[in-house]
Amino acid sequence: MHKKKICLIGASSDLGLEVAKICELQKGFQIFGISRNKPRNKSLYKETLVISDYESDKEIIASFVSNNNVTDIVLLNGFIGENNKPVEKIVEINLSIPLSLINFIEKNTNMNITYTIISSLAVSRPRAKNYVYGLSKYILEESIRNRDVGKYIIFRSGFIRTKMTATHREPPFAKNPEEVAAKLIKTIANNKKRVAVVYSSLPILLLFKVFKVIPLSLLNAIEKRLI
Repeated sequence: MHKKKICLIGASSDLGLEVAKICELQKGFQIFGISRNKPRNKSLYKETLVISDYESDKEIIASFVSNNNVTDIVLLNGFIGENNKPVEKIVEINLSIPLSLINFIEKNTNMNITYTIISSLAVSRPRAKNYVYGLSKYILEESIRNRDVGKYIIFRSGFIRTKMTATHREPPFAKNPEEVAAKLIKTIANNKKRVAVVYSSLPILLLFKVFKVIPLSLLNAIEKRLI
């Protein structure tokens, strides 16, 4: 079996580091990293690329992907913000950057790449406190679903304990990065679908279904009381 060559965009993130650790312990993977900051434990990566800006450095990113014959790209971009602010940054990181990179890489490399995006429970029902974040992830998902070329994994992770979420109240079924990373790698290794929607665990899937049927006003009221 040929090795999967996985490129992590956002390699310096907590989740990116755990994905790289897991792949080092398993056969069949080579890990490449792209980030704006030098990844911790650089030895985990076959090769890394440090860029200044994901938008202006798209050509450099596409060349790195092509030169290393990458088979899978995992876009780890994510930013929750606080009470829907700052709007521009939330939309840019969760929607504009990943979609722009996918479009550019697909148009400028002749490669059969599977793209994995990290989505959220917030797409099920964007609530009062996070509707900008939820809607940006929702639009990203729908953009992926409506593409007629390429292969994609939509990975709905639920709350992950990272530096980004450290100031946010922890909900039920929160997970550590290493737990999510293990499920993510298993999904990438076994996926056969052109567009797959995967949950990090059964409780997250059930919670997603519950959010879909509970009236939004009730969800907002519950969340307001808990905060």
